[in-house]
Amino acid sequence: MAFLKETVQLLTTQIADLEQRRQSDTLTNDIYEAACYWRDLGNWVLENNTKVNFPLRAHEELASIADFKNLLINKRPEQQAKFASVLQTGEKILKQVETVHPLKDGHLGVLRAIHKSFAILRTDYHFSIADEQPIGVKFSSGEVWLQLEYAKDHTSSCSFGPASNPSQLFWVDDLLFMNKDPRYRTLPTDLHLEEEGAVENWFAFLGGVFEQYGNPVLTNQSGIFVRLAKAQAERDAEYVREMDQKFGADRAAGGAPDQNRAKNE
Repeated sequence: MAFLKETVQLLTTQIADLEQRRQSDTLTNDIYEAACYWRDLGNWVLENNTKVNFPLRAHEELASIADFKNLLINKRPEQQAKFASVLQTGEKILKQVETVHPLKDGHLGVLRAIHKSFAILRTDYHFSIADEQPIGVKFSSGEVWLQLEYAKDHTSSCSFGPASNPSQLFWVDDLLFMNKDPRYRTLPTDLHLEEEGAVENWFAFLGGVFEQYGNPVLTNQSGIFVRLAKAQAERDAEYVREMDQKFGADRAAGGAPDQNRAKNE
């Protein structure tokens, strides 16, 4: 780790120099922005950030370095020279980053919690894993997808929809509302998933909701996403009405002293 720390410090110095020239042309700016990300990746390793898939990110960025080198082949020698040290330092960082493998159970055990609480997706509904990263899993049956991940809010933590219309997005609120389950009102706006126990409890809750209400969604029952879209629109309208009533009452209460003062004047 000492060598990585020294290399990150070197790149940080090189970035400061590059920043002075970043507006001179597009290539300089692109290399500057890429180098900032390489520095961040190195720092995340040093900080033991368990949210990042380091081998994947490093592989992608090493490909970017190769692309930059190809772009520089036809440049003048002095142009090549001003970027060579930055690319070389970035490559050293990325090759170290590439060796850091994510935790098997994911960040704060989120992968373990998801697979435990959503085992029925694979055993009962024949879903497969479309993508898995240290913070979450995307499942797909080919007809329906379900994204579960570590997040600060419940909407980012659980989303789903039909594969035939990727832009159609639903949340656990919609599933609860459609089934007239009042828990849609008490979902936390901030999940506070700061320890493994909290992560496990949250995904156990989500898994319970899908075990109770998820069958029509997971089997892509005819008309289910039309019904969910209707429920989503009704829930949004309900929220707007409640906010209008709340802030309307607040404005009325706040306006009374001004009206009385105007009368007295």
